[in-house]
Amino acid sequence: MHWHESFSVGVKLIDEHHRRLFTLINELIVATETQQQEEAIGRVLQALIDYTKLHFRSEETLFRDLGTFEQHAAAHRTFEQDLLRFIAANPTNRPESTPRLITHLTHWLQHHILQTDIATFSELGFRPREPQEAIEERLHLLTHKPTVLIAEDSRVQRLFLRECLEADGFAVLEAANGSEALSLLETTLDVHMVITDINMPSVNGFELIRTIRERQLPSIYIMVITESTDKAALVESFKLGANDFLTKPIFAQELGLRVRNGMNLIQLESQDELIFSMAKLADCRSPETGQHLERVRNFTRLLGRELIRSQPGLGMSESMVNDISKYSPLHDIGKVAIADAILNKPGRLSKEEFTIMKNHARIGGNLIGGILRRTGSRSLSVAYDLTMHHHEKWDGSGYPDGLSGKDIPIAARIMAIADVYDALTSERVYKTAFSRDKARDFIRRSSGSHFDPMLVAAFDVLEDKFHRLRVELQD
Repeated sequence: MHWHESFSVGVKLIDEHHRRLFTLINELIVATETQQQEEAIGRVLQALIDYTKLHFRSEETLFRDLGTFEQHAAAHRTFEQDLLRFIAANPTNRPESTPRLITHLTHWLQHHILQTDIATFSELGFRPREPQEAIEERLHLLTHKPTVLIAEDSRVQRLFLRECLEADGFAVLEAANGSEALSLLETTLDVHMVITDINMPSVNGFELIRTIRERQLPSIYIMVITESTDKAALVESFKLGANDFLTKPIFAQELGLRVRNGMNLIQLESQDELIFSMAKLADCRSPETGQHLERVRNFTRLLGRELIRSQPGLGMSESMVNDISKYSPLHDIGKVAIADAILNKPGRLSKEEFTIMKNHARIGGNLIGGILRRTGSRSLSVAYDLTMHHHEKWDGSGYPDGLSGKDIPIAARIMAIADVYDALTSERVYKTAFSRDKARDFIRRSSGSHFDPMLVAAFDVLEDKFHRLRVELQD
């Protein structure tokens, strides 16, 4: 389980405690899975008990005067007693006895920290109240299991693979042939690994691998099941784009290790943390921008999903929306190369200064483009588009390349409205914040000149949600 900043309750001390509890529970999971000595497991358990007590007492000093204090404190005492009862019932701390405790701890993290604590500290005013969908998204981050798709015509083999993978903590989808597998991939967005047999009816394993790669899905790791004597099939699979293989008969332990290694490689390709860190480099240069990056992430996601709903012929997909939202914080990364005197000038830029400022789009685009050329990552092409071209205008009067109309990538067109709306409604060193009405009218008037009319129409549908987000994520 990984700590995520959205789990924050808004109090530094309590958030540090929660991070430490995540770490201790992860240590317990590792100690159990690697069959460490009972003494080592005992040390982690004792540290968990001691730290939990400290954490609970710290929390209670902050909300002692709340009407819900007794109920919250009672939940703390119950949890402490549960931990102590488990240790009393399992004095030897055997590895096989801890999975039940880990399940209980995970459940507690989910419901106590991510629901009860956040609600309590919101009531105290430490963080803004948030909609139910934001809470559900946070819960998903904690409970989400990586998904493996099994394409295998043998029902017995599928059952064996499913039982092994589910025991290792994976969610499993099954397909009896390549055709069923491709249908599942079209409707299920979070499949990161496919395990496929070669000899299947309808669409065989070779055709399945070829189609996945033709659809440019490099984030899907493909593992092939082969007979140990069929070297030609193995070679052909790798030529088509497979990443790994298993030979029959399959052993559960080897399967688990290979799948985990594959998932680790996928995680390395997922550059979320690096992306946001890089974006912060540019953002921290302008201290007034506050939660700008988080807001534009949400604005771009709203616009993308509205296009899926209202423009089905456009070809916008949920995965593309996620990529645009994920990479949107990078849009101004090129500002790291702009001097502070220009970046934070309290007033209108001179013609020469504005010319320098405009360079940030090309600088950022070239930076991402260099990474794109080295990695070949398809999703990074979205990052390149929105970084290089988010200042292009529908009528061709923008920069850096003067693109117009549909020649401007859709990611950049979405980014343009999100970025401008946030800039309009935010206070900057050179301007006061626009009112809601003034910002809305500006976007509408800019339809067909600055912005894609299709996206202005989407913004009109979403304007109330934009405004609510702007209020909830104030600087």
